[in-house]
Amino acid sequence: LSIPPGDLAIWIDPIDSTNEYIGGREDVAPVDGIAPAGLCSALVLIGPYDRRSGCPVLGVINEPFFCRDPITRRWQGRYHWGVAYRGTRLCSLSP
Repeated sequence: LSIPPGDLAIWIDPIDSTNEYIGGREDVAPVDGIAPAGLCSALVLIGPYDRRSGCPVLGVINEPFFCRDPITRRWQGRYHWGVAYRGTRLCSLSP
């Protein structure tokens, strides 16, 4: 995509991350595959948007505490992304 950088602004939003990160709870069990609290629920959104229209152009959700390696005890993250600009619509998730 060719987007002039001057046309963009960026939202960076810790989606419930600050409180959950400070608490540092690792023992919260998922409900229907979704972490309701604790480190695994900490997410960060990075979202560039068109300054004139206010419409989102790209979104990246980072899950820095997706899972913990049982041997090394190190956290492994994952991310999801999506693009919506003019006629282009792409994302990292399957429909």
